[in-house]
Amino acid sequence: MEYVNGQNYDGSVPAQEEEFPFKVDIEPLDDQPATNDPGLVLGGGRTIKLMLVPDTPAPPPASPAAKKPKPHPQDKMRKFWNNFDPEYTGQVTRILPDRITDKGLLATKLEGETAHRAVTSYENARDACIRDVKRIIKECRQANQRYTDSRWDLERDLKITRMRDCLNGLGGDDDEEKGYPADAKRVTDIFENPQFYVGGVSTDDIMQGYAGDCWFLAALSVLGCDQKFIDRVCVIQDQTVGVYGFVFHRDGEWHQCIIDDKLYLRAPAYDESGDVVLGQYGVRRVDQEGQYQELFQRGSQALYFAQCRDQNETWVSLLEKAYAKAHGDYAAISGGQTGEAIEDLTGGVTTEIYTTNILSADEFWKNELSRIGKDFLFSCAAARYREWRPYLRANEQVREERRSGIVSQHAYAVLDTYEGHGQRLVKIRNPWGRKEWCGAWSDGSKEWTSDWLRILNHKFGDDGIFWMTYKDMLSKYKYIDRTRIFGPEWHVAQQWMTVQVPWSPLDYQTNHFSIDVPEDTEAVIVLSQLDDRYFKGLQGKYNFTLQFRVQKDEDEDDEYIARSKLNYELQRSVNVEVFLSKGTYTVLVKIEASNSGLEDVETVIRQNIGRRDKITQIGKLYDLAHQKGQHPGSSSSASTIQSLSSSGISTPNTTGTRTPGSHVEVAPANPTPADNTEDGDDEKKKDPNRNPWNASCIVGLRVYSKQADLGLKVVLPSKEDDGIVPPTLDRDDVAKSALDNVQAAAEEVVENSGSAANAPDSSGEQPTEGEASNGSESEIQKPAAAAPEQEPEPVPATTTANTAENNNDTATDKEPPIDAPVSCELPEANTTIEQKEEMIPEQHIQPSAPAQIMDLPSEQVTNESLMTDQSTNLILISDVETKPDNKPLTDT
Repeated sequence: MEYVNGQNYDGSVPAQEEEFPFKVDIEPLDDQPATNDPGLVLGGGRTIKLMLVPDTPAPPPASPAAKKPKPHPQDKMRKFWNNFDPEYTGQVTRILPDRITDKGLLATKLEGETAHRAVTSYENARDACIRDVKRIIKECRQANQRYTDSRWDLERDLKITRMRDCLNGLGGDDDEEKGYPADAKRVTDIFENPQFYVGGVSTDDIMQGYAGDCWFLAALSVLGCDQKFIDRVCVIQDQTVGVYGFVFHRDGEWHQCIIDDKLYLRAPAYDESGDVVLGQYGVRRVDQEGQYQELFQRGSQALYFAQCRDQNETWVSLLEKAYAKAHGDYAAISGGQTGEAIEDLTGGVTTEIYTTNILSADEFWKNELSRIGKDFLFSCAAARYREWRPYLRANEQVREERRSGIVSQHAYAVLDTYEGHGQRLVKIRNPWGRKEWCGAWSDGSKEWTSDWLRILNHKFGDDGIFWMTYKDMLSKYKYIDRTRIFGPEWHVAQQWMTVQVPWSPLDYQTNHFSIDVPEDTEAVIVLSQLDDRYFKGLQGKYNFTLQFRVQKDEDEDDEYIARSKLNYELQRSVNVEVFLSKGTYTVLVKIEASNSGLEDVETVIRQNIGRRDKITQIGKLYDLAHQKGQHPGSSSSASTIQSLSSSGISTPNTTGTRTPGSHVEVAPANPTPADNTEDGDDEKKKDPNRNPWNASCIVGLRVYSKQADLGLKVVLPSKEDDGIVPPTLDRDDVAKSALDNVQAAAEEVVENSGSAANAPDSSGEQPTEGEASNGSESEIQKPAAAAPEQEPEPVPATTTANTAENNNDTATDKEPPIDAPVSCELPEANTTIEQKEEMIPEQHIQPSAPAQIMDLPSEQVTNESLMTDQSTNLILISDVETKPDNKPLTDT
């Protein structure tokens, strides 16, 4: 039957509607005459034919799906942490392509300038700098050319390429609103009679420019009290050729920096100036070019950045330029801590002192502050002022009155101290060269008399130098940086290692340092991270906070003798000063990481890929710094720890499997699948597992002492090592007492089980070795009888030589004897601990403390990770739970 538009072909309506499946087929009817009836024929002579098709049988009902068991809440929490804080993490150690570095761009440096040599390298760096500068001078004189630093040419970068790589770093420093220098010229074109020093070095020479480096200039003010400190940094110069050589201390070593004599100017050149430009300086158009040059491009006052007060002196400007070049650009030296700058210029060690934490102000004055210039150098800074008044110009006068002229978040140099006539006074300088203290003993105050002016050799004037009482200093300044200066009688050794930082560092790292002290000595121990100011923009996503503690290996109670304290502002390093008696010491490290809010390294490189020269410059600094985390000769294969104590150097080589703290990375056996979630899914974006924790930190330990043969080495234990460090908490940790109780109970059970195992049975005979008390073979064997003394065998691939001798009580291969067989099954697997360890890929075995045995009633235990043997009522607590994906999980 054919239907057209629901009607019979003849136009009648069907008697009844039939329900049946059908398909629609549109085709032209050749024999049908054309008609205007829309119900019969469609446009183009087409009709609709409805054709019956057989009924399709319905699919069978689906069987009910098997109900999945609900996961245990602890399993869900464990899965979350496994994804967010994975075991396998890594770190970018090279920015530049391997094909570049492998072909020699960095090969010489990376191989010949390892981080494990002694840090007494000042003489080497100074001699190399002098040698290279002399070669440049000879080359330039032969070519009759002034020296131009092709890798850091201020004029070309500002006016030709206009990349501003000498001004801005990576990561969005280009801010048009902050302004830029208008020109760059040579020293001979700026100064009428240029001289590096005019009358020697003076703290009054230093004037800050438009860079935010008051912290660095405050350090120069501190060192300016004694010219030998400045001469130690400025090693060679030739003003005629225009080349200058400097050395700076970086990450435990001295490095040279050579620059030309081009400096930035505030005003543009005469030919590039105009009425609008001149209007910015408040003057009318000057017709004569010579007058313009004298007004805007001559003398120290014309410089854009730091300058000397004398109009022909250059040492401050050139030293600041060298410091900026060493760090990559001027933006890199904006903002910092004066103590760190003094470290960079002297090689000393800075301790941050929070004034409200000083226990005895009298002792601090007598033992530390009054020794300024002899053993210590000091600087200070005021804290950020917080008050209810909005930041308006009308309120600025109120703030100034309350602060008495002290600028918040600004660095000051401590120049001198005086005690006498019932007064304790401190001499301080503002690196701005102006704006002074307005309180007691300020210029023109009632405290001054002619005798006091003579005694203190002080002159009034707005030069940034002022005196104040010791009490006012402690009140107005919240931070004091004290830098210890080391003389020739001090020796130093250092080591570096890479540490994987967990999201929640509940304990100290198993990777640690070992110090061998041949004779009693006083020591300064410093733990530091890489100075990321040298590769600013590539710091990565994490900030790190360092802590450490020192304990003597012979002490049975593992009580530490010293520990570092957290700093408020200084983040680069922490230190302690301690007296070390003869013996071996362990330095345990704890590192906490937090998100910095910055982009990761890969993203920054991708965003700045068009700045080839800048990436190459900063990339070299990054790559060289991160080589310190690699130990010479280290690999995933076994080797021995070696130490070269004669020179204060130790070259550690790991044994056994590489731990997460080691630098060599091993890919996981079961890598996590990539996340293909759409970016538009807001809920997924909020999932922390989309950005898993991946924090690694390179840390170095330096030990300053008066022992030339003091030894220092890195210990990277594997799971099989005897030298595994047991869990340790500081005495002020809220969980310490609970941990002590658990460990004490475990030791008591071990002693009881050992005595029970050695007791004779009812027949008066001891069970034979390898035999359990019930006559069956024990899965945990008793220790074998002592064998006759033999020659020592080579260190096996799974043992760290050197660590076992001092930590035999924590050896994992010396389990206490247990009479009854203990079934050591782990959840989700029917295998013993020994079998399970064989299944885990070697690179995934985590260092951990040995399993603890506790004498507790088995019916009180509900955690699935506790294995109970009813015959002995002993519970074996496994500290590593292994999942089928071969990832060991710490079960808390």
